[in-house]
Amino acid sequence: MMVLRILGILLGIALGLVILLTVFTLWAPMRVELRRTMPDGPIKLRVGFGPVKRVFTVGKRKKKPKSQEQEKPKKEKKPKKQKQPQAPWFDVKKLDYAEAFSLMLTLIDDMAGAMTWEKLHVTLIVHTSDAAKTGELLGALSVAVGNLYPYLERAFVLQDIRIVLDADFDAEETVWGMDIAIMTRLSRFVHTGWKRRKALWALWKSIRTTKEERETWSREHAASEHDKT
Repeated sequence: MMVLRILGILLGIALGLVILLTVFTLWAPMRVELRRTMPDGPIKLRVGFGPVKRVFTVGKRKKKPKSQEQEKPKKEKKPKKQKQPQAPWFDVKKLDYAEAFSLMLTLIDDMAGAMTWEKLHVTLIVHTSDAAKTGELLGALSVAVGNLYPYLERAFVLQDIRIVLDADFDAEETVWGMDIAIMTRLSRFVHTGWKRRKALWALWKSIRTTKEERETWSREHAASEHDKT
């Protein structure tokens, strides 16, 4: 009987701690930083609740080759097999920009007053295989940003904004970078995400890659690596 009572007390304490932690996570001020250096840096997400901070990294920067002196091993070792990169789980090129922009405006209205944008630095250098298409895409993005800014200014507190859009017709691919810092509360995201869950899920399904597409990407990447060797 005494053992059951002790177990009940311990479970009650554990449940209370879980509830307190959940409430703290949802309602405590949260700082979110999202960074990516150009041209091919990894995306770094930093989330902090007061003194508690955590950094998540998506993608890896290509390592620079070491000097010849460092490459000389003291003893002959068998070369390590390099890990094959994983196929992407989504493809932004499949995104319906008009639909995404409309959903973005809806989310902004839902979250009015919920965020303080301490920093919003975005740089996008557009390139496609067709010069005319590149110009059209740049124009569409410029119009979208011009229309989006008044919504952001009305709904949120903006402190440091710098958005650079340009086109490079001689480049090999589109490059982009960002440095974003936001102060908010997680509870507003949970509420808005649940409210718009169907639209968000439909948007994710539109850009995610299928199993066949990932297999095709892996075969093409393996073939390109084989050609290099």
